[in-house]
Amino acid sequence: MSPSGSLAEGEETEMITDDTLWEQGVAVIGMSGRFPGASDLEGFWQMLCEGRHGIRFFTEEELRENGVPEEQWKDPGYVRAKGMLSGPELFDAAFFGMPPREAEWTDPQQRLFLECSYEALESAGWVPDRYEGRIGVFGGCSMSTYLLHRIALQQGALGQDAESLILGCDKDFLTSRTAYKLNLRGPAVTVQTACSTSLVAVHLACQSLLSGECDMALAGGSSVSFPNAAGYRYQEGMILSPDGFCRTFDSEAQGTVPGNGVGVVALKRLELAAADGDPVYAVIRGSAANNDGGLKAGFTAPSPEGQAEVIADALAVSGVHPETIGYVEAHGTATPVGDPIEIAGLTRAYRQWTERSGYCAIGSVKSNLGHLDCAAGVAGLVKTVLALHHRKLPPSLHYHEPNPQLRLEDSPFYVQTQLGDWPEAGHPRRAGVSSFGIGATNAHVILEEAPSLKRDPSTRPWHVLPVSAGTETALEAAAERLREHLTSRLPGPADVEEIAYTLQVGRRGFPLRQAVVCRNGAEAVHRLGLPDTREPGQQAPGELRDAAWLFLPWRESDAEGLIELYRTEPVFRQHLQERLTAAEQASGLVLQEPVAALAAGSPGGEAPLLTGRSWTVVSMAASYSLGLTLQDMGLQPGRVGGEEEGEAVAAILAGLCTWDEAVRRAAEAAEPGGAVFTEARGVPVAVQPRAEKLHASPVHTKQAGRPAIDEVQAVLRTPGHRVIVFGSPPSDEDGVIGCHDSHSLSAALAALWTDGAEVDWQARYRLEKRQRVHLPTYPFERQYYSFLPPLQAEAPPPRSSAQEPLSPKNPIDGGEEPNPRTELETTLIRFHSEVLGLPEEEIRTDVPFYELGADSLSMTQIISRIQKAYPFPLNVRQLYEAQTIAELADSIEWSVLDLLEQEEERSEA
Repeated sequence: MSPSGSLAEGEETEMITDDTLWEQGVAVIGMSGRFPGASDLEGFWQMLCEGRHGIRFFTEEELRENGVPEEQWKDPGYVRAKGMLSGPELFDAAFFGMPPREAEWTDPQQRLFLECSYEALESAGWVPDRYEGRIGVFGGCSMSTYLLHRIALQQGALGQDAESLILGCDKDFLTSRTAYKLNLRGPAVTVQTACSTSLVAVHLACQSLLSGECDMALAGGSSVSFPNAAGYRYQEGMILSPDGFCRTFDSEAQGTVPGNGVGVVALKRLELAAADGDPVYAVIRGSAANNDGGLKAGFTAPSPEGQAEVIADALAVSGVHPETIGYVEAHGTATPVGDPIEIAGLTRAYRQWTERSGYCAIGSVKSNLGHLDCAAGVAGLVKTVLALHHRKLPPSLHYHEPNPQLRLEDSPFYVQTQLGDWPEAGHPRRAGVSSFGIGATNAHVILEEAPSLKRDPSTRPWHVLPVSAGTETALEAAAERLREHLTSRLPGPADVEEIAYTLQVGRRGFPLRQAVVCRNGAEAVHRLGLPDTREPGQQAPGELRDAAWLFLPWRESDAEGLIELYRTEPVFRQHLQERLTAAEQASGLVLQEPVAALAAGSPGGEAPLLTGRSWTVVSMAASYSLGLTLQDMGLQPGRVGGEEEGEAVAAILAGLCTWDEAVRRAAEAAEPGGAVFTEARGVPVAVQPRAEKLHASPVHTKQAGRPAIDEVQAVLRTPGHRVIVFGSPPSDEDGVIGCHDSHSLSAALAALWTDGAEVDWQARYRLEKRQRVHLPTYPFERQYYSFLPPLQAEAPPPRSSAQEPLSPKNPIDGGEEPNPRTELETTLIRFHSEVLGLPEEEIRTDVPFYELGADSLSMTQIISRIQKAYPFPLNVRQLYEAQTIAELADSIEWSVLDLLEQEEERSEA
C-alpha cells in the first residue's frame, strides 16, 4: 500500500487479515421479505429501481375505522403516515399446523417471521426435512403492540388465555417457535438490540456458521405495530419526521417515518454452499458488532467513535480494502444529528486505509420504507444483496442537496440519486451495510458479489417439473406462479435442468401433485397452462400401492432409446457398465466396446457387432440397470414379470437367481421352463415363457417378432396399480407406462410421483454437479386471524375449511367424520373447539390431539374444563395419557366406574 494509505495502480486490493474464520466467507443463499409497498422481493426490487416509496398516507375514514381516537388524528402534530404492510393479520395457519385459536393468540410479527423463514429456505432450494445438517435461526422482533391492544380491549384482564397469549406474543419465543414449527435443530437465538436487531442477528448467525455450530442459518427480524393503519405524533428534536418523508442526508432532513416489515436471509458457509450447488445471491466477507459504551452525550445518542470502530473491525476481519467498496447502505435515519455522525464514523473508518474522496455511493432504504425498527437492518441487507445480484445501484430518495454538516466533499462518499449500473472495477463488486441501535449496539457487514459457480453441462433432453400443494387452489396457484416465472424468462434446456432439479430436491412433496415433462422453457410454459388431467382426490406421499414392473426384450428399434439413456443418464450408465463388465467375465462375450461405440455414434468399424446372444445380454443389462436406477430413487416394485430375456431380469429382482446365473443362461441360449407364478422374498413374480428364440443377428437387422404380452399384463395389472414396462414400448393403455428412453423415463418418474410415490430425486443426480436456482415459493393461503377488526379496504376472505391444506401436523379434513358415540364425546368436542378455535364439525374423535394442533398447554386448558364440568375425582394422569377424544372419553368413563365401585364397596361394608 502506498504511504498515503491509498492503493497504487496495479497494487493488491486485499488487506491482510489474521482472521482465518472468514477465509471462505458466508453465502447468502436464500431471502424473503415483506416490506411497505412490496409483498415480495420481486416487488421490493422493482420499487427500489423505480425510485418509489412505500409510505402510506391515511384518510380520516381509515384512521377512524382502525380505532385511532379522533382527538389524536385531529392534533396538529399528528402525522397520518406509516410504512404499512398490507394484511399483516393474514396467515396460513393450517400450513404450519396451527389451530385457529393458537394463530389468533400469536403476534403477527412472529407469524410473518415464520412464513418468511420457510420462504427463505425454499428460496435457497432446501426444505428442513431433507437437510441432514443443523439449521439455526437468529432473529428478533419489536415489542408486542398486538398484545397491548388485547390487554386494552379486555381492560387488563386476560383470564384463562393469559399464558397462551404470552407464549404467542412474547419476543423471547420468536426463534424457538420458528425452530419448532420448521423442525430446525441448530441454535435458536432471539436477539434484542433495538434498531440493529436483525443485522446483529445476521452477524451472530455468521459466527455460528463459521464456528461449526450449525450448517445453515436463518437470520432476520420482524416489526409489525398495531393499529396497522395509524400515524404518529411529531415532536421537534425527536427522531420522527414532521411530514411523513424520510430525507436521508438531505439539507431538509428532519427525521424518519415508522414502518412495518419483516425480512429473513438463509446463510451457509460459501465452501459448503458451492459444494451443495446452492444458489448464491452474494457473499458476506466479514461482519462485526460493538457498543458505544458510556462515552457519548446520552443513552440514546450515537457516537462516531463507536460506529467507526465497528466498521473498521468489519473491514479488518473481511480482509477487504475500503477502496474496493462501491456502495454503503447507511443506517440513515435522516435526523440532523444522526446523519452527520454516521458520515463522520464511516469517514473515520475508511481514512485508516485511504485518502480518496467521492468514489463510493451511499444511500438508505429508510427513504423508501421508513424505519422498520427490528427489521431495519435486514431490509438494508436485502436491498444491498439485490443490488449486487442485479449489478445495479438503486437511488436513495428525497435527496436534493446535501446537509452541509455531512462534509461529503471531504469523505469517500456521494449520495446515489439515480438508478445506475454498478460498474466493474477490476475486483468483485463489494458493499457495506450499517445498522445502529438505540442504546448504541452497532453492526456492520461487508458484502461481495457472488462468485461464478461451476455446474456440469446439461445432457438430459427431458426434464420433470413437479409441483405440489396442500389444497387444490394452492396447487393451481403454485403451477401458475411457476408458469409466470418461466414465461418472464423462457429458459433454455440447460437452465430448465436446474429448475427441474430445484423443484425436485428443494421442495416438499405435498399430497396434491402434478408434474410436466418438457425439454425447454417454452414447452414447460405451454404444458403448465394446460388443464390439469389428474384424477380428483388426494393421496398422502408414500401411500401409493406398489407398481408392477414388466420387463420386455429390447428390439432393434429400441437401440436408439437405450443409447440415449446411456449418453444422458449417468446413474443408468454406471449400472449398465457394471452389469456388462460382470457379464463379460461370466460369459466371455464382448459387450462394453460395441455399446460404447454405439453411444459414441460410430457403430461398426473395428468394434465387434452385437450379435443375437450378445444383444440378449445387453437387453437384460439395460432392463436390470433401469430397474436399479429406479430402486436407487427409492422406488420398489410390488410385482415383477418378464418376457423372453426379461424373464431373467424379473427373476433377479425377485431373488430367484443372480445376475451371473442369468447371464450364463442367456449366453448359452438355454430354453426356459414353463410359465411360472411364484412368491420369492415376498414379491409376486409373473413370468411368461419365451415364445421364440431371439435370432442370432446383428442389432441393426430386421426386428424379431414380438410375442403377445396380454397374459402377463393381465396377471400383473390389478386395480389401482401402475404397470411400468421396461424395454420395447408398450401399447397405449391406461395405467401402463413405458420406460425405454429419456422421455419415457422422465414421464414414468413424473407419473409415479404424481400418484404419491416418494421419489428420491437426488439419487438421479448423484454423479452430476447440479445447481439450485431461485424459484417462486409456496403460495400460502392466508386467512384472517386477529381479535382486531379488519379494515374494510383489506377485508379478508371468509375462513373456509375447504381451504385448509393437509399438512403432516394438520390432516383435519381427511376422511369422513364419525358421529360422537355419546353425550360425553359431544361435550369433549365442544371443549376442544373452544380451546383450539376449530369448528365442532371438523373435530374427529379418532384423530390424535397433536394432529388437531393441540399441545401441552391447550390440553391443560381442556382438562381444566373437564374438571369443572365433572366435579368428582378423576384420574388426571390417565386423562393426560389419552391420545384422542375417544380415549379421553373412555378414561373419564373408567374413572366414573371406579368411583361407583368404590361407593358400592363402602356401602356393603
